[in-house]
Amino acid sequence: MDNTILSNKKIHQATVLACRGEQKVAELSKGGMTCDSSFAIASISKLYTHAITFALIDKRLLAHTSRLVDLLPADRVGHLPNAEDVTVRHLIDQTSGFANHELDKLPDGTVLFKEILHQDRAVDVAESLQLAAALPPKGQPGSRAYYADINALLLGEICQTLTGKTLPALLAEIICQPLGLKNTHYCTANENNITPIYNGSHAAFWLKYLSAQMAQGGIVATNYELMQFLQAFMKGQLFSKNHLTNPNFRRIQFIPLKYGSGMMQLKIPRILSPFVPAPEIIGHSGSSGSFAFYCPSKNIFITGTINQIQHRPFAVIYRIINKV
Repeated sequence: MDNTILSNKKIHQATVLACRGEQKVAELSKGGMTCDSSFAIASISKLYTHAITFALIDKRLLAHTSRLVDLLPADRVGHLPNAEDVTVRHLIDQTSGFANHELDKLPDGTVLFKEILHQDRAVDVAESLQLAAALPPKGQPGSRAYYADINALLLGEICQTLTGKTLPALLAEIICQPLGLKNTHYCTANENNITPIYNGSHAAFWLKYLSAQMAQGGIVATNYELMQFLQAFMKGQLFSKNHLTNPNFRRIQFIPLKYGSGMMQLKIPRILSPFVPAPEIIGHSGSSGSFAFYCPSKNIFITGTINQIQHRPFAVIYRIINKV
């Protein structure tokens, strides 16, 4: 397969890997990146947080029905809208009703993510909770899906509180060690071996911001290891596969994406995509242009990044799925 799929001028660097089952069927790169390059996987980190949460549920340290206010101190989460009615299931499914404190307009009229793009800084857990609490809810818990980073952040805090272990320790114990992953870790503020992310033509690292994201968006990985994780996640090798059985996908604010059982889903009817078939894919994408999806109808796993904040990766994903 040639690299014309990555010819879009907005894509300066990229790495793409596709497998049908266990067999590699495509490997593309651009701008010096390879499948061994370390890059920020951004919100795909949520899949790792959900995998850790599922594993702890399997160990009966918590349940899908466990309430947020019973798992974390009231002085930390009691001020969040409708916190007493929010459960672990709501956090996993993006149905807590919490607003998106990074992308929604804050009371002072600013948008946090836009500010970060201009000036890198850390946004810690305390500030994130404060910002989320200042925004009105998007609905009652369980009533609708609304994608918000605070959900994964809270799951990360819950997992650490219940186990007495840090997120890096849980990542190593539950995911990296069982899979033999050597290059997957949480970003640090002094990271020195990571591919910069493009915002248009401007490349930067945003290490302060990424290093504070952790549960919701802070993992660094190579494409080879991202593929290993995606396959293990979808096959239920890290937790009971029952967690992924019969997911209830609900539409989120980023149309046409849906969310359920800790995963994004995208499926476009043929009438709306007559020239490029867009069968169902499940998994996750990230704001950096990263992606990790499984196409059930074709048994294809596809991972990588186009490393561009201003360009979504789905056209690349579907062009490859339809060519292999």
